[in-house]
Amino acid sequence: MSTIAPQPVAVITGGARGIGRQLATDLLARGYRVVIGDLDQAVTDATAAELGAGASAVRLDVTDRTNLAAVVAQVEATVGPIALWINNAGIMPTGPFRDQKMDVARAIIDINYAGVVEGTAAVLPGMLERRAGTIVNLASATGIKPLAGVAVYSGTKAAVIAFTQSLRRELRGTGVRLIVVSPNLVRTALGAGITPPRLTGVITAPMVSAAIMAALDRPRRFSIVVPGRLAPVLRLSNALPIRLRDWVDDHAGSDEVGLGGDPAVREQYLIGVLGKAKKG
Repeated sequence: MSTIAPQPVAVITGGARGIGRQLATDLLARGYRVVIGDLDQAVTDATAAELGAGASAVRLDVTDRTNLAAVVAQVEATVGPIALWINNAGIMPTGPFRDQKMDVARAIIDINYAGVVEGTAAVLPGMLERRAGTIVNLASATGIKPLAGVAVYSGTKAAVIAFTQSLRRELRGTGVRLIVVSPNLVRTALGAGITPPRLTGVITAPMVSAAIMAALDRPRRFSIVVPGRLAPVLRLSNALPIRLRDWVDDHAGSDEVGLGGDPAVREQYLIGVLGKAKKG
């Protein structure tokens, strides 16, 4: 008598829009039961309804430790053991650091880095007990090659990369796998009003999700850059002397990402993410 293996369960933070929503779509197609977590319950519920069978929604605030623990407990009690946890939630206010208010800087740190640490801490014990599970952390190409205008954002993404690298070493042999993903600027609300870098062109949520799906199928993959052709460029850039690095950035227009963009669009993005960050 054959038995049917239960569907694996995936949880995606910041899952109602953008990369998170695309990841949910692709994981559902792979047979996962997907729980999308986001701050705006109404939007999250609507996204889950649009995704259809196999998708469900929870209100999830990555800056709230109590909420994170409750979500993990709720999912594992009602949906099933979490096989895949994706720390996707993030914000990217842009502009000169000297003009950035410290409450904005603190929100970037709390969501982009502390939220990854807290989310990992919440889900990891169950995975270790089962000796199975995968945690995917969304970083950024700016965590490898920082850019002007996104100093705090770049710092949080560099921290995510270092955190994931260190934790991977600790977890060898436990059955728990870590993957860190560093996309270049993606065409989502996070990059609204910003012209994509000439070197890479437009990066879309489906491109990022496809790279993550490919990594899930390859047990030895750990660190991914999207697009893949950017990885050697980032490594080379970091190896250059600082003056030559500045010359390359000046001629490549790198500063246009963090210091450029449509001011009105970036202001609306900032108002949106800070409003959501303060809820709950």
